[in-house]
Amino acid sequence: MDFHQLRIFVEVTRLKGFSRAAENIFLSQPTISAHIKTLENEIGAPLFDRSQRELHLTDAGKILFKYAQELLEIKEEALSAIEKEYKIISGHLEIAASSVPGAYLLPGLLASFHRQHPEITFSVMIRDTKQVIQSIKDYTYSLGFTGEPGTQEGLEQVKLVEDELILIAPKGTNLPVTDQNTYPLLTTQLSSILQMPFILREPGSATRKVFEKTLKKHSGKNITLNIIGYIESLDTIKEAVKAGLGLTVISKIAVEEELRAEMIEGYRLQDLPIKRNFYLTYRKKRILPPINQAFLEFTVQYFTKKIDTIHTQDA
Repeated sequence: MDFHQLRIFVEVTRLKGFSRAAENIFLSQPTISAHIKTLENEIGAPLFDRSQRELHLTDAGKILFKYAQELLEIKEEALSAIEKEYKIISGHLEIAASSVPGAYLLPGLLASFHRQHPEITFSVMIRDTKQVIQSIKDYTYSLGFTGEPGTQEGLEQVKLVEDELILIAPKGTNLPVTDQNTYPLLTTQLSSILQMPFILREPGSATRKVFEKTLKKHSGKNITLNIIGYIESLDTIKEAVKAGLGLTVISKIAVEEELRAEMIEGYRLQDLPIKRNFYLTYRKKRILPPINQAFLEFTVQYFTKKIDTIHTQDA
């Protein structure tokens, strides 16, 4: 039994599938299966109940999962202590991020960080906010960027920057406008969109969650939209709107180029501001390796300077 096998086991357990785990950690499914089989042979008991469509842990698997997470954490703490003693800031940085911060916040941040630490390599897992928070909670990743704060016990969040969700529509939709003074964003009423076809993100998406919460809070009840489909990919959902498939709610920073080029129409809903924040999420009591700690501190400084620059320009 080694740490590599334990990490594979934890990942298969977390994602409840061999193929999903293989995709997530860049190994083939036969390799994943072979490692799990080796673990089972060594332990002398099956770790998963394979009789159902979705994998579930056996009693032996539940025991190993608990200790596997602790062992992986202890390994990380040991390496962290050694690196701190010798002041080593190098290696490979693994980050989890939801789609919007992953696409529009991380590139600039990573470029700046890499200029200071060119010896560091990195990999970024892009998932929805719910999956990112879960990956921090179960120790798969140390740092995660999300569009919603994690409410689970033991998690800590640093607010990085404010975001605005807007409504986008295919060019030529021409929704009734109540305010044209904020072009290229216009203002329309909620009632004007209720019968329009909508495309939304998946249920774990922070964008969708914030939008649905805001609608409910505004009306005091669940509002029924004419939802014709769900799309996980941010780029695909933008292209679908451009193609005339329907409307969606999306982060303003994700469509600024399209708005400037007048490829789509952008709206705010009257008396219904949809605001949220982007967060850096990590476990409260987790001892971060120096590379992760350095990136956390760099991230906070990077966005503090960015906000200060924006305030100076607005003054």
